[in-house]
Amino acid sequence: MTQIPGLNRTVGAAAGSTLALALLVCGCVFAAMSGPALSLHTRSQALHQTLAGLVDTTKTVQVSTSWSDFTGQLAGSGIGPELTGSELTAATRELGRGFAALPLPLGPGAWAGLTTNLLDAAGAGPRAQAGGIPKLEVVYRDPFTSYAQVVAGSYATTTAPAGTLAVAATTQIAARFGLHAGSRLTVTSAGTAVDLFVTAILAEREPGSTFWRQDLIASTPELDGDTTARPYWVGGVFADPDQLGPMQNAFNGPNMELNWEFPLSVGGVNANQARGLDNALNRAVTATPVLTGALAQGAVALTATSPLISNLSTFLATQAAVETVLLLLFGSLVVVGATVILLAAQMIVARREGELGLLRARGGSVRQVAAVMTRVSVVAAVPAALIGAALAIALIPGGAASLSASWSLAGIAILAALAGPPLLAAWQHRRPGPPSNPARITSAETGRPKRAWRRPVAEITACAAAAAGLVVLHHQGLPAGGGIDLYLTLTPVLVAIPVVVVMLRLYPLAVRALLAASARGASATGFVALSQAARSSLTGALPAFGLVLALSLATFAGMVNDGITRGEVAASWQATGADVQIDTGPRSYPVSSAAVKAIAAVRGVRQATAVWTTNWVTPGGQPVTVVAVDPASYAAVVAGTPFPAFPAGKIGAAGGTVAFGGAAVPVLASPSAAAMLGSASTQLSSLFAMGPVNVRVAGTVSSTPAQPGGAFVVMPLETLPGPGGQPAPNMVLVTGSSIDDNQLTAVADKVIPGNITTFRSAVLASLDSSPLQHGATLIVALTIATAAAFGLFIVILGLALGSAERELTLARLTVMGHDRPTGLALAETMPAVLAAVVAGAVCAVALPHLIGSSIDLSAFTGTSAAVEFSPDALALGLPAAAIVVLALAALVAQARTRRRRGITGMLRAH
Repeated sequence: MTQIPGLNRTVGAAAGSTLALALLVCGCVFAAMSGPALSLHTRSQALHQTLAGLVDTTKTVQVSTSWSDFTGQLAGSGIGPELTGSELTAATRELGRGFAALPLPLGPGAWAGLTTNLLDAAGAGPRAQAGGIPKLEVVYRDPFTSYAQVVAGSYATTTAPAGTLAVAATTQIAARFGLHAGSRLTVTSAGTAVDLFVTAILAEREPGSTFWRQDLIASTPELDGDTTARPYWVGGVFADPDQLGPMQNAFNGPNMELNWEFPLSVGGVNANQARGLDNALNRAVTATPVLTGALAQGAVALTATSPLISNLSTFLATQAAVETVLLLLFGSLVVVGATVILLAAQMIVARREGELGLLRARGGSVRQVAAVMTRVSVVAAVPAALIGAALAIALIPGGAASLSASWSLAGIAILAALAGPPLLAAWQHRRPGPPSNPARITSAETGRPKRAWRRPVAEITACAAAAAGLVVLHHQGLPAGGGIDLYLTLTPVLVAIPVVVVMLRLYPLAVRALLAASARGASATGFVALSQAARSSLTGALPAFGLVLALSLATFAGMVNDGITRGEVAASWQATGADVQIDTGPRSYPVSSAAVKAIAAVRGVRQATAVWTTNWVTPGGQPVTVVAVDPASYAAVVAGTPFPAFPAGKIGAAGGTVAFGGAAVPVLASPSAAAMLGSASTQLSSLFAMGPVNVRVAGTVSSTPAQPGGAFVVMPLETLPGPGGQPAPNMVLVTGSSIDDNQLTAVADKVIPGNITTFRSAVLASLDSSPLQHGATLIVALTIATAAAFGLFIVILGLALGSAERELTLARLTVMGHDRPTGLALAETMPAVLAAVVAGAVCAVALPHLIGSSIDLSAFTGTSAAVEFSPDALALGLPAAAIVVLALAALVAQARTRRRRGITGMLRAH
């Protein structure tokens, strides 16, 4: 750097330190801008995955009203009692314009419709006769012809007989109801018969669009038999494009609904824009839709809804929990980076101490000292910051250049680099003095020095402020409404402040105790090293704070990663209950004992058991799930899972018969079910043809594989009263460490046709590979690596700050015959490193207890299962071991390098 013209005078004797500052600024700016960008990229991928899994009709804004209410509001506005096609088109256009102004990202494909209720239909073909009277709805859509292709007939409504309504039907409806061009149907509306004349048979264009998917029965017939003993077919027909007026005349009354649908184009919405989209949708559904002109009076009758709001709300709550954790990591990482930058700035000032002292001795002002160092800061920081920002923008997905969080975090690092050197230099040289003071004579006074109260007062104030902040954070819990608590990101800093203060106060006491012990030894190495250890450059407030924070951050990130991993494993067990869960399908027969034996014989299967789950209610009408099992085999399956042990002996054996009104069956209940049932015998009733059954709570289990949560009881698999009381197991739970998935699938398909098989390994793999989990794991890993690198830089810079005094001591000891420079360097410096490691571990252990209520790691698992967030031995030990090993390597390398240098010049200089 000193060979570049014009820079030699600027950087002076601190060329290496200035280069180090530039590299640190570049790295910190890159990290500060990359973190939020990676976070946005990860969250946006999760959002797009969520939106892609939704049907198109969910990603819409829907407006609806009764036709009679809407036209009633228009009375006296100049619009007739019936809407024209142009008026309906104008309403669609004005509503869309109002939604776009909110703003909402409207996509193509908006349409308006008028739909009748389902009406009894006469004249349908024999295939539409299923016992009950078939029903049809009549639908008008605008636009219509662009979504339908005529395959038979035409829209030429002049061929329709007088007094009939011209309609068209899809090929599916025509096949079921026996229709063709020229067919006639009669539907009954409010006691009035309406004749329909089929003019065309249609094929769907864009069948996946909301035009067709919003009202499926308009194009595809369905058999409705859930609410009546006589099933009947339902479907729909479309009024021809010019039949809006005749349709309103034919079905005049409250039995028609007007609706508009506006698809949303959400493919380009990123995670940061999701909140704005949610706000706009909420404004759309709470405000009166916009209509102008003659249609304005009808706006009060309109109701807007959007199914997307609930999905967005869920995503935003998850995103807030994720962002809270990630911002906590990013914020702490930037603070550590700023600390490292300040250490580099302190090293630059130390390297130029003679020059700056001479400037002050010759009458230079503090402002001139600051100006000299400002030039150094600008030369080092500005180009480095630009390079770091450019690299982040070019290499990291997520659009770092457009994120305010990226620039804010980068600004902290840049501010530390620009302000650090001049402020430190101005403070150290605030009083003029001689350029050199080898004798270290500071005063002519010989009396006892006055006690300095500024440091204790500052320490007490800092600790009190940190403690107050931590108390507030601990009691406030998760932010309401899915918000993000930026104050929470300062938690590691608040924890580190009192820990560092206590460490700096206790460290000299510990060193003095070690010094007293080493004074009795024969070797001078330990005594000399410990004499200097209390004054080690690593025990200053700045390096100690940075090292402790770096260690606690790396450990905290490791605990987050471990918590996410444990949460994913727990969620996979909650989803399947065992290594494999086999459920009977809608057309499957109950699971037989032969089927269970065949499944148990599959390679790798250790245990298998059948389960019968049914729904019952208590006398108070509270729902309870009854899980009927063979206690012995079920307990063996539970033993191969992380669920609590199953006390099979408390409920007896399976295979018996429960008599109507007989003795109470002993059951194991969940805590919530036990609270409902009480300790006495309680009767459970079923909506199906079995029961009732008297049960008695014999014990409790918090969760069980067949029913991981909720209100449930577990009883022996027995025959129950009633015609439907014969045991009919509908689930098989399987455990094993190396199950042959293909063989098990084949056997299950053979013995339980139509089954639904779920492998826990597949659930776990899907959780681990989802964008949110994968991205979070990557970000946490990068955070750990960066924090460890910063910790190493702090150790190196701290050693560099004290290198001059250490070299002088080594030179003097060498002259006196001492030849153990490596041991001296290690004994002098490693106590401070070890003290910082202990302090960092204390911070890491304290963090989960202090902020556990404010962090929800279940957001990373994609489930509602609680995630344990607690200290972990590996997370605690790995970063500490890495820092200690790196510090040892740096010290050994430095000692060997100094050993090869001559000592004559060093002694002469001092």
